[in-house]
Amino acid sequence: MRISPGDYAYLERKINETLAKYPNLVDEYERGKFARSYKVKDLQRRFCFDLTYGAGLSQFIVGTLYTYLNDDHVYTALKRICPTVERKY
Repeated sequence: MRISPGDYAYLERKINETLAKYPNLVDEYERGKFARSYKVKDLQRRFCFDLTYGAGLSQFIVGTLYTYLNDDHVYTALKRICPTVERKY
């Protein structure tokens, strides 16, 4: 992974805080209870980036991470942090 340890720790902390606030989030995504779920091809990717947006990390990603990473690098870090979701609908 190319993300710095400090940036990874920050991402992990903010995402875990958001998951603690919304304990049913994984279940909702697995059951397709989110906007335009019927159009999603890669549920894990959608979940990771939606969770990042919901955690208020958009500015951090654009202003900090994208200065030295691309989407694939960010997604690799997010896959390690975010719970795995599987389609159940």
